[in-house]
Amino acid sequence: MLTNTKIKANKPRRALRALCLLLALTLCGSATAEVASITADAAQYMDDQSDSLRVAQQRLIDLGLLRGHADGAYGPKTEAALRAYQSQSGLEETGHLDAATLGLLTYVSPETASAKDVQQRLIELGYLDGFADGIIGPRSVDALKMFQRLNGLAANGKAGSDTLNLLFSDAAMALPASLTAGSKGDEVTTLQRKLVQYGFMEGTPDGSYGQTTTAAVKSFQQHLIEQGFSEGITANGTATPLTQYCLFSSQYSTYLRDVTPGVADSEALRIERRLFQLGYMDLPADDVLDDYALSALKLFQRQGQMQPDALADRETIDALFSASAPVADHCALHDIASGDNGKAVLAVEQALVCGGLMTKVPNGTYNSAVESAIERLHTYLQSSGDPSAALFADAKALSPDAQQSLADGLLAFRTADTDDESEMLRIQCRLYSLYYLPQSGVDGKFGRNSRNALKEFQSENGLEVTGKADEATQNLLFSSKAEAKHYPYRIEVSIDRQAVDVYEYNQIIGYQLVKTFTCSTGLHNSTPRGIFLEGKPVNRWHHFKKFNCWAQYSYSIVDDIMFHSVIYSSNNENTLRSGSLYALGNPASHGCVRLQVEDAKWLFENCKRGTAVIVIY
Repeated sequence: MLTNTKIKANKPRRALRALCLLLALTLCGSATAEVASITADAAQYMDDQSDSLRVAQQRLIDLGLLRGHADGAYGPKTEAALRAYQSQSGLEETGHLDAATLGLLTYVSPETASAKDVQQRLIELGYLDGFADGIIGPRSVDALKMFQRLNGLAANGKAGSDTLNLLFSDAAMALPASLTAGSKGDEVTTLQRKLVQYGFMEGTPDGSYGQTTTAAVKSFQQHLIEQGFSEGITANGTATPLTQYCLFSSQYSTYLRDVTPGVADSEALRIERRLFQLGYMDLPADDVLDDYALSALKLFQRQGQMQPDALADRETIDALFSASAPVADHCALHDIASGDNGKAVLAVEQALVCGGLMTKVPNGTYNSAVESAIERLHTYLQSSGDPSAALFADAKALSPDAQQSLADGLLAFRTADTDDESEMLRIQCRLYSLYYLPQSGVDGKFGRNSRNALKEFQSENGLEVTGKADEATQNLLFSSKAEAKHYPYRIEVSIDRQAVDVYEYNQIIGYQLVKTFTCSTGLHNSTPRGIFLEGKPVNRWHHFKKFNCWAQYSYSIVDDIMFHSVIYSSNNENTLRSGSLYALGNPASHGCVRLQVEDAKWLFENCKRGTAVIVIY
């Protein structure tokens, strides 16, 4: 806003002459810092005056008092237009652009608003794209209707007094800024999360508005159009303010229609995506509600305390796509077989580990380790005459009934007879998977090591410390609620990722990831998998006689398998074999786990003997 200073025809010329004089003094070396400051102030003054004059001229043009275009130059036509405006407005007719004149010119009220003012306000609030041209066409009418609808007014597209009063008030609802292809940041991540929640997008939000996000937004916009949101919505993949408003509105329902089982329908695809996301399905989503999808839908309804009728009606759809939809305790069961992946396989693996029949780290893959565990389970059940053994006769495939029996606690407490070798092996395997017993202690004999491990488990889990495998102890031991032994560090080696993750134990939050190292494990699957409890630092420099090479900061895992640095030709840092460094991230060793020097040093210095459990999978 200007002060009471008036803009006269010759004042810009005087300012320009003063600016030229000051610049000349500067070039001659005569200008001081004070003169330089005056120069800057004079230039800024001219810019401000010119900008204000352009704004005033544009308003005079809009009001029909001035012809031409706003150029920021004060001349006779501008002076005459100012006099005319001042006369109409009851101001002193000076022809000068003083503060009162500029303030009144730039103030838009509901009473004086032009068509262009209405468009500009709709643009500012996010209801209209483009620029204000003063022509109220279909786009402007649609924008006005949407403003009316979202602000609780009758959506008639007419700029009546109620509409204008609200439009130019602080109470008018503003819409968020547009997001489009190439946008990045938290706003995009939030948008993607909502699109995933509503089943229009799959994958993990990454904050980058690419082709997948564009397609998902386009699908959502088409969905809105089918629902009857005609004003202001175009299926173009750009997250316009209006698109975002609909997406994030607490009143919005994604319901379009009931979905009929067995019939191809884009709504079925949305439903299955959401069931998969919440964990009720673990088979890929498609556009038909088949028997498996209906089982998953029933599971959702049951867990959400609804009538489990598998009807994809409005009640179910609104509950399914709500932000508070319950996450599945487990997925709907289906036939699984060797080579399969997914949540159903993961649940079986976890049950086998909890039951002491497998020590493989569960990863959702039905492989030879799972097959071997099922064979052991079949033999174990047969030996005790359990009729459920028939469910596990084929180790390469499991029916839903077999999976359900495991989920129901088939492998919980069965006997307290510790002389039964198969029963003792189960107890020892479970103690091993919980880090209480080393692998060497899994021998089927209830000796001192097993008794001490059992006592540690009882102490850690709040049971009476007896060292006996009684019913209460086994029921907890063979459950997912069993607490593992807490080591200061847990070191996990992923052979697939060629990475080492280090977790530090905290009594409040448990294990927390603190380090991730790139590594090289053994060629030809030579790095042993398993749980290792007796790791310890060995040598600052270690010589591998068999391979005639050296490494720094060797740390024993088991037998001659170690963590250590990249390879050297001698115990001298200048003899690095660069190939071992470049190979990090790929299998390259003879079985050991190679690391960068600083990573091997960290393990060597921080994980003393007895402080870390090492899990290789």
